[in-house]
Amino acid sequence: MYSQKRALILGDGAAGTILANKLRFLTNKNELEIVVIGNSKKHYFKPDGVQIPFGLLDYRKSVKNSEFLFNAGVKYIQDEVVRIDVDQRFVTVKSGKSYSYDYLAIATGDRLTPEDVPGYEGEAKHFYNLQAALSLKEDLAKFNGGDIVIGQASPEIQCPPAPYEFTFLLDHYFRKRGIRNKINIHYTYPLNRVFTMPQVAVFVDKLFQERGIITHTMFNVETVDPKNKVVNSLEGESVKYDMLILVPPHRGQKVITDSGLAGESGYIDVDRHKLNYGKYDDVFVIGDATNLPVSKAGAAAHFQSGYLSHHIASEVGGAVYEDDYNGECACYTITGVNEAISLWFSYEKNAKANFKSKLDYIFKWTSADTYFSGMVRGIM
Repeated sequence: MYSQKRALILGDGAAGTILANKLRFLTNKNELEIVVIGNSKKHYFKPDGVQIPFGLLDYRKSVKNSEFLFNAGVKYIQDEVVRIDVDQRFVTVKSGKSYSYDYLAIATGDRLTPEDVPGYEGEAKHFYNLQAALSLKEDLAKFNGGDIVIGQASPEIQCPPAPYEFTFLLDHYFRKRGIRNKINIHYTYPLNRVFTMPQVAVFVDKLFQERGIITHTMFNVETVDPKNKVVNSLEGESVKYDMLILVPPHRGQKVITDSGLAGESGYIDVDRHKLNYGKYDDVFVIGDATNLPVSKAGAAAHFQSGYLSHHIASEVGGAVYEDDYNGECACYTITGVNEAISLWFSYEKNAKANFKSKLDYIFKWTSADTYFSGMVRGIM
């Protein structure tokens, strides 16, 4: 005789979808009901945003209907979470309904907050959602000379390598058009190097120098001055531009802050090895919603979902799961057309960039197919 429990998963992005599908493979329907709440009609494979502005991918292959990505046996509710009460163990949604749980997994991701930087809205361009990436494609086609500034408007962003990937493709794009000598490409970064991981930063910086890309490190964006076409940093440096491409500032979802689970950043502090929140052993957080010292990326969410699905499945089956999450993550990052590097790292292992390869580029170029056919289904 089974006593069915409920796993309630908040968020229908990469982390929530992968977790739900993996958990379904590992548990019996009579033992565990799996309910996902999210409000995304479309599921966009965000890493493709680096290539879409250059016409290197067909964007239609980067988007699927969210409701079709869940395996049989997963209940999907399209609604917006407006309150999370971890003491009373229930979640309320915009339509007014409330849901209790035995296990709660918060995978609400983050949001773009361009309003955090004065002057950003209406002036800066980016590629962090599909509409912006397609719009940027049109803008780049009209650009024939001048200064382009690329950077990020907050230290913490999704897919941290994306700004340097985009910069490499931009260099290639203008060389292919035969106008690279008419364009200055400026790359800004908030640390004293060109990327957060020191060894990777050395590798990327060498390639930047070879390709004539101008770097501005220790550049934390403070304001954008549309009238004078200048972006200003907290450190006092200003850079003029004819086109400004800035990854928008990020925060966690507002419901996280409103529910008292995190401060204004909206990112939740969790146990770095067990992924549970505070004193609660039935509340977990994965993906971009966490404050973990790992990349906010689908690749990290994939590893976290794998860990958490086994953790919950073991408990549902009456066993104790003693393994720890170790911060593991792996990804391919572009350094040009037909070349990329692979990065593999964890809490204890630093990422290294050893060599560029066409094979790594092919893995990157086809990653949406891999993601939609296997990873998001919980097969990989």
